[in-house]
Amino acid sequence: MRLAALCLAVLAAAPAVAQDNAESYPYPKYEISADLSTLPAPVAETRQRLIAAAQSGDIEALRPIIEAQTHPPTVSYGGPDDAVDYLKTYSADGEGLENLAILLELLEAPYAVFDTESDDPSYVWPYLAVVEDLSALTPAQKVDAYRILTHEQLAELVELEAWYHWRVYIGKDGEWQAFVAGD
Repeated sequence: MRLAALCLAVLAAAPAVAQDNAESYPYPKYEISADLSTLPAPVAETRQRLIAAAQSGDIEALRPIIEAQTHPPTVSYGGPDDAVDYLKTYSADGEGLENLAILLELLEAPYAVFDTESDDPSYVWPYLAVVEDLSALTPAQKVDAYRILTHEQLAELVELEAWYHWRVYIGKDGEWQAFVAGD
């Protein structure tokens, strides 16, 4: 009986602890935009270089962008040694073309300025990757999602309560931070 009472007390306290943690670590603020003219020049330049590389149909066109940076972009949370080889190897066609097409599709979508209150926000494509509640998307936002995902893929992400599909991050300094899928 005492064990049951203890379990109930712990379960009753859990939501309060979770709420305290959520309040301690608020989700960073973000702004959604499709206006490319408001991008900082370094971000716009990197975005354009990535688009040109993707349109070339040659995965190796990403290599000079990566080599010009201080750090390579994250392409897997496993941290492969060579981002280009990873994107080529883990593309369904084996040549990297599928991943170039995904990169291009994402960079043509509206973006988010993520963590707007910090000195170092990131620019994220698509903006849907930073939306807190995918189950509350407006009809227009669902159209944006369907430009990138199938209905089944979106339903899965809503069920998982997070965007685990591909996304691109570029720092305000123009550093290509990530092209990654997963969590």
